Amino acid sequence: MRKTQWIAAGIAFVLLLVTYWGCPVRPPEMEDGFQRGPVQATGIESLIREAHADLSPAAAATISTLESRLEGQDDDSLRVDLLQQLAGEWYRAGQPAISGAYAARIAEIKNTEDAWAITATTFSLCLKQEGIDDKARQFCSAEAEAAYQAAISLNPDNPEHRINLAVTYTDNPPQDNPMKGILMLRELEERYPDNPQVYITLAQLAIRTNQLDRAAERLRKADELQPGNPDVVCPLAKVYENLGQAEASAIYARKCGELLERASDAGTGSVSG
Repeated sequence: MRKTQWIAAGIAFVLLLVTYWGCPVRPPEMEDGFQRGPVQATGIESLIREAHADLSPAAAATISTLESRLEGQDDDSLRVDLLQQLAGEWYRAGQPAISGAYAARIAEIKNTEDAWAITATTFSLCLKQEGIDDKARQFCSAEAEAAYQAAISLNPDNPEHRINLAVTYTDNPPQDNPMKGILMLRELEERYPDNPQVYITLAQLAIRTNQLDRAAERLRKADELQPGNPDVVCPLAKVYENLGQAEASAIYARKCGELLERASDAGTGSVSG
C-alpha cells in the first residue's frame, strides 16, 4: 500500500471506533469466564481522574463540556451521541481504557453484537499499550472479556468473537489458568477447521514463541483455505526467510508484493472513481 492508503486505513479504523460506539447475556458454555468478575481494584472514575492531568487544555475543556452535557441528558439517542463523542475524545487522547468504558455504556444502551464487539476491541487495544500499569491492565482485561462474552451471547455462530477472546486470554493469561487462551484456540481449530483466521491466529502465537516450523504449517493451511490473503502470504515469506528457506521465501515475497500492489491499485481506483 502507498503511504496515503495506510494513513486512510488508520483513519477509517479510528472512525469505526468513534462512530459505532444492551446488557450482556452469558451463554452457559462461557459462564466460567465471568467467575473472575469485574476487577474492583480499579474503577473507571480513578482512571479518569488520573488521565485528566495529562490532557491538553483543549481536550480537557472539550471532555468536561461533554461530560456536563451527558449528566443532564435522559434521552437515550442523545446520550449515545454524547458517549460516542467522549469515547472518541478519550481514544484520540491515547486512553483506550477510558474510551472503552464509554463504549461499554453505549453497548449497554444499544445491546447489539457490533456495539459489544467495538467495546471489546477498544479494551483489547488498551492491553496492547506500552507501559500500561497493572491496575489498568486488569481493568481492560476483565472488561474486554465481558464485552466479548456479550457479543458471543448475541451471536454464538460468529467465531470471530471467540477467536478474539482467546487472543485476549493469551495476551493477559488468567492467573488460575495461564493456558486458557491456547487451549481455547485449539478447541476452535477443532470446531472451525475451515476458518482461516483460526490458523492465522495460531500462527501468530507460534511466531511469538519462535515456533517457526509450526507457524509455517498453520500459515500454509490458512493459505489453502483462503488463497491470496496478504495476512497469510506476507508473514509466510518472513517465516520462510527466518527458517533459511530462501527459495520458498522468495516465492511468497513475490506473491506478497503482487497482492499489496493490487490492493493499492484497487484503492487508488476507488478513490479516483
